[in-house]
Amino acid sequence: MDPDLERAEDWMVYATLEPVEGRGLIPNVNLPIRFKELVPRFYEQKRKEEVEEYVERLKRDTKGSKLEIEIRLQWDEKNGLTNISLGPSGGLDLTTEGWPNFQEHNLGNYSSIVGYAIATKYVSELLKCR
Repeated sequence: MDPDLERAEDWMVYATLEPVEGRGLIPNVNLPIRFKELVPRFYEQKRKEEVEEYVERLKRDTKGSKLEIEIRLQWDEKNGLTNISLGPSGGLDLTTEGWPNFQEHNLGNYSSIVGYAIATKYVSELLKCR
C-alpha cells in the first residue's frame, strides 16, 4: 500500500457530528481504508460482543429519555457492522465506495447522537484489531 495512504488511514477515521440546516446534527463516521482486513480479527477477539453489550447499556441508560430509540444492528461476516437501524426509518448504512464510511438516512438530532455513539464504538473496537 502507498505509505501516504497508510498514514492517511490514521487521520481519516476521526468522526464528527456535522450541523446540517433544517436537520440538526448528522454523523460523519469513516472507517479505516483497509477495514476488511481487520474484520476477521474483530470477530476472533469477540469485539462484536463488546459492541452489542455497549448497545444494550445504551438502551438501558437512555430508557425514558429523548435518546430512547429502537436499535437494531446488522452484521456481515466479511464487512462487519453493515447497518445501524434507529427507529422505524432512520439509520446508518456501511458504504464501501470511495473511503468506507457510515452513510446516514432519515436521522434527526437525537437519533443522530445515538447512531454516532454506536458507529464510533464500532470503529474504536475495529481499530483495536490492528
